Amino acid sequence: MVRYLTLFTLLAGISLAMMAAVLAQYGYSLFDPDMTMMAVVCVLVSAYVAWRISNVLKNRENNLQDRAASGGAGQGKLSGLFQTRSKSLQAREAALAARRRKLIEEGKLEPEETPAPLPPSEGEAVPERVAASASVKDKMAARRERVRKAREDGKLD
Repeated sequence: MVRYLTLFTLLAGISLAMMAAVLAQYGYSLFDPDMTMMAVVCVLVSAYVAWRISNVLKNRENNLQDRAASGGAGQGKLSGLFQTRSKSLQAREAALAARRRKLIEEGKLEPEETPAPLPPSEGEAVPERVAASASVKDKMAARRERVRKAREDGKLD
């Protein structure tokens, strides 16, 4: 409703100002008693256009909530500002988490623990090639290793 009122106010203000400017060029005033119907029509058209725009934006928002963002968008730190989850999805996730906790308490399911990857120590060999999704630190370590081997082989000075 706030979106509708904002759009209506904005559209009515712009349209009344434009209509008053056009009428002033021809020597008329929008606020004369003869022009009352024009002002009423202007306000009604503004109300209709604001209602249509508000419904289109509401439908677009509802459709976007049910779809996953393409390309992994919305997975950053600011994702909460730009992407919201639908209430049904939040309810399903909460129910799943509650069921998981119940099964863990009953001993029918073990807690899922993902071990953190260990960084390569100084004694271990750094691989020459890493995956494209690897961190910049790993990529640079692999590059240093390739350059070191190339210098040993005499390919680089």
